[in-house]
Amino acid sequence: MKKLNIIGISLILISFLFVINSCTKDFEEINTNPNDAELSKASPSMLLTNSIESMTDRVQEIFLGEEMGNCWAQHEAKCQYTDEDRYIYRTSVVNNSWASFYAANGMDVQALYNVAVVQKHNNYQGVALVLKSYIASLLTDLFGPIPYSEAWKGAENTLPKYDSQESIYKDVLAKLAEANTLLDDHGDGIEGDILFDGDILKWKKFANSLRMRLLLRMSGKDAATATTELTKMIGDPTTYPIFESNDDNAALKYLGSAPNNHPMNENRKTRDDHRVSKTLVDMMWTNSPNLDYRICIYAERIGNSFEGMPNGLTSSKALAYKGNGIKNTCKVGSYFTQATAPGMLMSYAELQFILAEAAFKGYVPGGMTKAEEYYYEGIYGSYAQFGDDLIAKVPAAWLPSADANSDSLAADYIAKDIYGWDAAKGMELIASQRWAATFDQGLQSWIEWRRTGFPVLIPAEDGTNNGKIPVRFPYPTDEAARNPTALGEGVKLLGGSDDLNTRVWWDVN
Repeated sequence: MKKLNIIGISLILISFLFVINSCTKDFEEINTNPNDAELSKASPSMLLTNSIESMTDRVQEIFLGEEMGNCWAQHEAKCQYTDEDRYIYRTSVVNNSWASFYAANGMDVQALYNVAVVQKHNNYQGVALVLKSYIASLLTDLFGPIPYSEAWKGAENTLPKYDSQESIYKDVLAKLAEANTLLDDHGDGIEGDILFDGDILKWKKFANSLRMRLLLRMSGKDAATATTELTKMIGDPTTYPIFESNDDNAALKYLGSAPNNHPMNENRKTRDDHRVSKTLVDMMWTNSPNLDYRICIYAERIGNSFEGMPNGLTSSKALAYKGNGIKNTCKVGSYFTQATAPGMLMSYAELQFILAEAAFKGYVPGGMTKAEEYYYEGIYGSYAQFGDDLIAKVPAAWLPSADANSDSLAADYIAKDIYGWDAAKGMELIASQRWAATFDQGLQSWIEWRRTGFPVLIPAEDGTNNGKIPVRFPYPTDEAARNPTALGEGVKLLGGSDDLNTRVWWDVN
């Protein structure tokens, strides 16, 4: 990927196009002269490469994705330096994440879109809309009201207003629908695509699958729109293709050496303070009537067993846990800490659980029959996501047969486990299995837990948030100095309180 060269070229182009003083208007409004010869000659491929990697790096960043996302979702816990696990977040992480999604990743994507418009390249436009929608949806799900309609305009507007999350969702959903129209696998090809290797159909599937994620997420506030749009999409797969297998997963394939290795891999070179959460080990091993084989790839075994770390202990308690918390609790599985670990943005398994919930709630046709079908396909898809890597991690004595594969492991798990389909517990089952299938996708897992309340999570033992798991990020302190009036209006849109326990618009749980 030659990240350093790409970043250098990208920044030169961006500095020509924009003066980046602040996150600043509507993504569709072009801020450049359409006759500008420089834009007509610019290389969108370089912007695309850097946009994908820098965005994914930020999603997977250690303090944001791992220590806030994965720990607050209780996929992981800390055995040292436990502040984030106790809900003591770093203001610098919040500030840097906001700045990255706005002034770095977001501005790259804005520049990509502007170039594509001038060059009349529909596929680059569509890809830019997908990436922008991903960034905007994540930002608003983390914070609530954010700058959106006046964002990403550079020096033209350095004091962007905050928009309500409801209005942002409506526009992002419209932009993803537009991306689906723009993207054409028979159209002009694209280069620099390190996510799907130039496969436009896969970008189209990502656009529609992401749209389904967001439609379901806001369904508690607008079930009518969710029903109309999801039913339309599921009923016309030719017009609205979605993920059909793990081959379609939106996952960045990291390379094997710095700076193009997975952030967790780089972190492991100097640190060893992340452990698998006791919550996950209890669900998949300790309290499971039959082995959920995925625990073998999620966690490194200790002998022939697994031991998780409770979330949110003080550092001294964590170090003393089970006699030696560092030694006697499970490390995160090597599959997720290797240099080439996938940077997952959205998976086929997650989409199946989205469809299962949509069928369960009547947003798409099929009722309980289809809900059960999607539910089981989500479990099979989750197992298949790891394929031979999973088989290699399961001790031979634990395999149900000598020729076991991911499907047979999933079937064995389903046949005996408490997570076999039961319509009476449908929502709990679907949400809990979605949580299990999105291991190491901490931000999205935490966001979905906020929406559904499943699985039932016990707040950090020594947490600092009045016995509650946070349900949003606080606004960055930088905004108070840079854009205080707009920030104040954003807090009003949020309901008047900017804290960890203030629910965002769609959160009716």
